[in-house]
Amino acid sequence: MALPDLALALALLVAKLALLATGVQSGPWLAYVLAPVWTLPLAWRRRYPATVLAIVAAVDVVEVTASGYRDSAVVLVTLLIVLYSLGAHAADVRRIAVGVAAAVVATAVAQHAQPAPRTFTGWLSLVAGLAAAMLVPLALGIAMRQQRLRVDALERERDERARTAVAEERTRIARELHDEVAHAMSVIAVQADAAEGALAHDPALVERPLVAIRETARAALGDMRRVLGALGDGDEAALAPEPGLARIGSLVEQARAGGLDVVVRVAGEPQPLPPALDVAAYRVVQEGLTNVRKHAAARRVEIAIAYRPDAISIEVDDDGDGSGAGGGGGRGLAGIRERVALLRGDFVAGPHAGGFALRATLPLT
Repeated sequence: MALPDLALALALLVAKLALLATGVQSGPWLAYVLAPVWTLPLAWRRRYPATVLAIVAAVDVVEVTASGYRDSAVVLVTLLIVLYSLGAHAADVRRIAVGVAAAVVATAVAQHAQPAPRTFTGWLSLVAGLAAAMLVPLALGIAMRQQRLRVDALERERDERARTAVAEERTRIARELHDEVAHAMSVIAVQADAAEGALAHDPALVERPLVAIRETARAALGDMRRVLGALGDGDEAALAPEPGLARIGSLVEQARAGGLDVVVRVAGEPQPLPPALDVAAYRVVQEGLTNVRKHAAARRVEIAIAYRPDAISIEVDDDGDGSGAGGGGGRGLAGIRERVALLRGDFVAGPHAGGFALRATLPLT
């Protein structure tokens, strides 16, 4: 029961009793008894519109047939309200049809029971006119219901889009964090092993691995702040550069500091890339070097970047034991494959006779 509907029902009840008490429309004692039954059901007009209309119609028939009295003003207002409610809140067409039929029958019976004599034709014309008039509030209620349903559908669609966007953003952030943390941890682990070995043989050589660990940790923290900053206001994150092919020099230096022989070959004329594509190309190289350090037991890595008019291709090829996928259980390759697929590119990763290779082709159009 809605509070406005209860207030409406009480207001109609007060109005009907006032009309009866002041003698403006004097009626029999039955009118006083039925007054609450006339009006109070309107408090439930939204939840049970067809039932409320049936009650009002039945009360109208009882009052007119039993006493010949009919309060035309309150009857008109009540019927208009319940017919509108029927169109606006009925659950299905069948209930609307039942409610309209009840209203028409009640009107016909009430008009037939009126004391003023009428011909059958006149009575039929009057009933038909009243029935036609009932269609106006009913049609208005149906129109409002359709409008409400459209608004609700748009709200649900907007909420669904928002949930989808949040899920996609969480996936993107998880992928970004995985790429950054996995790469940084692999570099730090390799450099820590190198520092431990140098400490046992020549402490003077410990400085280089420690510097590499420091720089790698700082770079990873900066990238993590940039990624996580997208969840907040993003002011600092917006100032931090997105990773791209222009930054693969640091990846190569980290790999070389860990003992890998890294060769980079660039074919074609380098050109500015769209941000999303530039990030994806960087991640392909990063994931390739990360897999080499973690799984491949390789000594040499070749990175080939080829610029073509319609695409850019990246290949990371090592001379390890062919286990660069890490058994296929990690998220790295799956994340790279998803990145490339979102950009409508092609991605292949797998062992070959001389090691393991990642190959990605990203269209420029």
